Amino acid sequence: MSFVPLYKLRRSIPSSGEKLLILDRKGRVYLEVEKNGKLAIPRADKFPELLAVELPELGVFRNQICYGCRWEIEESPCENLIAIDVREAMTQVDNAVKNLLLRGKPILEWLSLRRYCSVCGSELIDHEQEEARTCPNCGMLFFPKISPAIIVMIKREDGKILLAYNRHFKHKCYSLIAGFVEAGESAEDAVRREVKEEVGLEIKNIRYLYSQSWPFPDSLMLGFTADYAGGEIKVDGEEIAEADFYSVDALPALPGHGSIARRIIEEYIAEKRNI
Repeated sequence: MSFVPLYKLRRSIPSSGEKLLILDRKGRVYLEVEKNGKLAIPRADKFPELLAVELPELGVFRNQICYGCRWEIEESPCENLIAIDVREAMTQVDNAVKNLLLRGKPILEWLSLRRYCSVCGSELIDHEQEEARTCPNCGMLFFPKISPAIIVMIKREDGKILLAYNRHFKHKCYSLIAGFVEAGESAEDAVRREVKEEVGLEIKNIRYLYSQSWPFPDSLMLGFTADYAGGEIKVDGEEIAEADFYSVDALPALPGHGSIARRIIEEYIAEKRNI
């Protein structure tokens, strides 16, 4: 059972039994607590005010069309609905719900923010063929924003890896060095720059691993590994508060499951332990 995204803007009125992803302006998603304690996407009939409204279709979720709406709710419409931060939700749901959140969050936020043309100020309409919004006055097209970012695990010859605490993290955990790709940079250039800026180190042998959509707010995370080449750790003090090299047998608190950082770290742990 899975989620198949719809890569086109299409709106229709949901039926009561179809699924509805509700996102609020605080970045919270409304999920239903099932009898077994698991979190699930609620049915549209949990939100009767929206049953007569044309809503964007996000895709097919477990053989049903799933709709989405960015909406402010003053109070939960029923007892078994909870509002939870999307980051936290992603660590508590199955892969189908996770994939829906990865798709739904950036699209619903983009639709909410991209309402008017930034060239002439006219109200935008959905494009008929593309996943885009278009201006009926000047013809400008606006596509969903995707911001490429890098994340890198730096390895030392003794097998230790660099982990850092970013003061902006909601919880105290240690992760990999990451940052956005700037205009004119390659992804590899961004890896070198971010590492130098944030912890003052030189690296070599940069190798690409894989990528992950990360809608906070609209990133495509490009995962890399690199080898330590020289320098002493000197944190920037703005984003990075602490950083050090750690053995896989003595790791600090790590990022949550579901993140590309956790996946890279866990795969390295398994490699070192020959699991």
